[in-house]
Amino acid sequence: MKSCHFKFLVLILLGIVTHVSAFSQDPAQKKLIDSGILKAKMGDFKQALKDFDMAVALDSTEAEPYYNRGIVLSEMKDYQGAINDFNKVIRLKPAHAEPYYNRGLVRDYMKDYIGAIQDYNKAISLKPDYAEAFHNMGLAKFDLGNYVEAVKDFTRALQYKPDFIEAYYNRGLGRFSMHDLNGALADFDEAIKLDPSQFEYFSSRGAALAALEKYDEAVDDFNAAVSLSPADLNSRMNLALAYMYLKKYQEALGEYTQIIDSDPLNHEALANRGVAKRYLADEAGACADWSRASQNGSEKAKGYLLKFCD
Repeated sequence: MKSCHFKFLVLILLGIVTHVSAFSQDPAQKKLIDSGILKAKMGDFKQALKDFDMAVALDSTEAEPYYNRGIVLSEMKDYQGAINDFNKVIRLKPAHAEPYYNRGLVRDYMKDYIGAIQDYNKAISLKPDYAEAFHNMGLAKFDLGNYVEAVKDFTRALQYKPDFIEAYYNRGLGRFSMHDLNGALADFDEAIKLDPSQFEYFSSRGAALAALEKYDEAVDDFNAAVSLSPADLNSRMNLALAYMYLKKYQEALGEYTQIIDSDPLNHEALANRGVAKRYLADEAGACADWSRASQNGSEKAKGYLLKFCD
């Protein structure tokens, strides 16, 4: 049973743009920075950059305009530009944790997970209770497949920030990957308790419940996920599969049909709907679905055709 959106990456910027203590105090420069921050918060990144550029031109020895320009550049996916600005901030203010953290974040976006971990570690060395840095370091280790160390980092994040919802959720994913299903359930429970509006939380808990063969409870969670996000086909696929395990073939057929209506080339849904139809004594319908699935590349459906269809 696949978990839905198994990697729910939450990389937190400390406010999209912000003033950092001990940064710029020049009134003219501060006015430009304030203007850039306001424009960035309104989503007008290009005009924000112009303000930060002018602020840099006024005094290139101040760190704050580089810092905020780096954040805006990262939002615009100009990652190398962002790194260049954070490098300048680090040279000007080497004792501040935030530029290391944000440079790590950009390296995360660039899939340079080793570099990201190095930056998060540096941020933590400067700010030992930096929960977000522990959390993001855990995500980088997760991406490297080091689930044991990732779980340790999420736990450290929770020690400093006990209501850190994403840390509970991602620790649950780490524990799921380590086959610690009960530990994963406990974390997903906590994430849902703190924020019951996220369909991924229900879908992942449903996957853990299904892995424990608690299919009735899994169905409830997958239904909750589908209710919160009707367009998410992964949750619906999981719901249909749970129905299959429960031998509720009519319900499974209905879910697979909705998936196929949205994604006609989904060969897995076609193959499994064919299985549901066969259990419901619709041999012709089953063979038709397996034929379509086989044409779309399903080896499983090809095997069903050879075994059950003329």
